[in-house]
Amino acid sequence: MNFKTKIVMILLSSLLLTNCKEEMKKCVSQSADTNVKLYNDLTDQLIPYFFREDYLGEKRYFDSLRVHDDDLYIEEKTKAHNEIFNHPEKFCNLYIDSTKNKNTDFATGSKYFITGHPEAHINSIKIRKEFLKEFSSNTDIIKKLSTRSTIKANQFNLCTAKVLDLAEYDKHTNECEIGVVYFSEIVFDTSKKRALVFVDHLIKKDYYGRNAVFKLRLHDNYWEIEDVMLLSTS
Repeated sequence: MNFKTKIVMILLSSLLLTNCKEEMKKCVSQSADTNVKLYNDLTDQLIPYFFREDYLGEKRYFDSLRVHDDDLYIEEKTKAHNEIFNHPEKFCNLYIDSTKNKNTDFATGSKYFITGHPEAHINSIKIRKEFLKEFSSNTDIIKKLSTRSTIKANQFNLCTAKVLDLAEYDKHTNECEIGVVYFSEIVFDTSKKRALVFVDHLIKKDYYGRNAVFKLRLHDNYWEIEDVMLLSTS
């Protein structure tokens, strides 16, 4: 199962939980700033679905990981997630790299992002076209996804993690961490109800990680991840 399939399955499974099962709580940003709200809502989903289980601290070791039981995994992770929700004393640190006016890693590999590589399978090109269809009139896609966002750590108000600036990393080396993340600027469609953001995540500072472009839609005052295009892992 590839990463995109896995993350979509987990997202769908969390939505399809019956009333008798515990649901994973979500943290809806109340910021009046559209960009700040989007980054907060996005990060609220990235933490449990893209950043592995490290944010759960000591709670991250599940029996389901040992026996490879997907249903049990969702149940155990949901319970652990909700136990730390809105309990700052249980939060691990997420570091944000907010260096101004610096390109993202997307800038070095964006040549075929919109059209797809000319030697790619036809289905791959179709998938890419479908992914970007709401943004066909936006001529700044590459520029915005290649430009690092300047959002700061103090603009995040999350329910499952503490966000610190990367400059503080060496002061907290003995604390649990979720890794280092940076975001691109936001690409909106004409309705301002769908958006693209490039996200790069490192497991730890100077460690390996992965990056992707996330497609979001505004639904019930929450920017939901609608689709994801994984670009690279290291």
